[in-house]
Amino acid sequence: MISPRYININRILAVATFLISFIVYFDTMAPSVSYWDCGEFIAVSYTLGVPHPPGSPLFLLLGRIASMMPISEDIAFRVNLLSPLVSAFAVLFLYFIIVQLVSHWRGKINSNTDALVAFGAGIVGSLTFAFTDSHWFNAVEAEVYAFSTFFTAIVVWLALLWSEKADEQGNERYILIISYMIGLATGLHLLNLLTIPFVALLIYFRKFKFEWTSFGVLIVLTGLVFFIIHNVIIKGMPKIADAIGVSLTGLLIISIFAGMVWAVLNHKKLTSIILIIIFASCSSNKSEWLVLFDGESVSGLRGYRMDAFPWGSWAIEDGSLKTVPGEKGIDIISTETFKDFELELDWKLQSGGNSGIFYFATEDGDFIWQSAPEMQVLDNISHRDGLRDETSAGALYDLIPTIREAVKPLGEFNKVRILSKDGHIEHWLNDTLLLEYDHGSPAMNELIAKSKFRDMPFFAKASEGRVGLQGDHGEVWYRNIRIKKL
Repeated sequence: MISPRYININRILAVATFLISFIVYFDTMAPSVSYWDCGEFIAVSYTLGVPHPPGSPLFLLLGRIASMMPISEDIAFRVNLLSPLVSAFAVLFLYFIIVQLVSHWRGKINSNTDALVAFGAGIVGSLTFAFTDSHWFNAVEAEVYAFSTFFTAIVVWLALLWSEKADEQGNERYILIISYMIGLATGLHLLNLLTIPFVALLIYFRKFKFEWTSFGVLIVLTGLVFFIIHNVIIKGMPKIADAIGVSLTGLLIISIFAGMVWAVLNHKKLTSIILIIIFASCSSNKSEWLVLFDGESVSGLRGYRMDAFPWGSWAIEDGSLKTVPGEKGIDIISTETFKDFELELDWKLQSGGNSGIFYFATEDGDFIWQSAPEMQVLDNISHRDGLRDETSAGALYDLIPTIREAVKPLGEFNKVRILSKDGHIEHWLNDTLLLEYDHGSPAMNELIAKSKFRDMPFFAKASEGRVGLQGDHGEVWYRNIRIKKL
């Protein structure tokens, strides 16, 4: 839609919009960690950890690469730099989009007047967007929204490019790359799914004559595709993995990939498009962390053998969930049950403090410790239980001692990680493996038979149950409580 003699001018102006945007974004970029989620994204990018749901795995991988660039001593600066870069590229693609739309409206750019109108509109429109409050704000710190805007711009540009070449042989490749980009973008943010109706409408009006019947079919099919991607694939894959196992889930994704390759090689265009969308969505999706306590909400927790949360025994203080001294302590448990899981949380105690972290709790007994194994939470120095390795901090209470001491000084938070996979249990404290054992094994049963739990009929019998926190042994603080099904 652009005469050959104006193509280079168009490209130069596009690069100019990119450079202007990038220079301004770079000059106003946060020099280090900023507020809200940015610090979390920077930290987990550097450590390849997992942030709050839905996880944004593609952002973390790119952030990890950026964090290794030798361009600054400040890691936050390196990760922040991604946002100015992709935001400037979003402005560049917006310039191309505007030029394409104007040329569609006015016709092919053949004269200086056509070029002035189209290119001028592109410059004014793209740079106006570049310095809007929302885009500029997201362009200067480590957040997923800059990347999401970037991918949205790419998809729209590719869709318009396909529209220009829809009558040419091999035009389907543009639809395939659009499908892949939409799938890839779900590893950053779900905003890109909103481009699906746009792409569907563009294809319909470009390839079909308008009729109410066919238009209605389009609306239904688009809604169905959106539902399948959002609810079945993105939100449903972790549940499917939990139901059929990681191995079978991997086999399912490989099968989809094989079908996609077959469809492309055999020119099964519609089939290949559908399979590419499904594969890309499956590939970008990860098992989500379930946040039981985020500093404000306890929606994932309730009282032991209760329907509600026991606020009289627990309170929120400075973003931590703590026991209330002087009140009758009530243990709290998760509203969901877990078998294979990864549990993470932080704890700290007052002098002489004592508490516990439970798993596989069934609520069959009057108290949580009558059914659930316990990772001990303890002030090893002041409390009498600290004299025994089997009852010290991190131990499998009264059964298995810790391998080494890893507790931080009193008043500091200790980071816990409990891993359960196929019956194998690991206790971690402050990134140190304290102990491991096989739940339900003869060795485990022998230890139970020699302990105070030997006469408890429900103790350690279940291989699936709720996780819980002890609330009746003095003041204790818990924070960052989350769990992920494996």
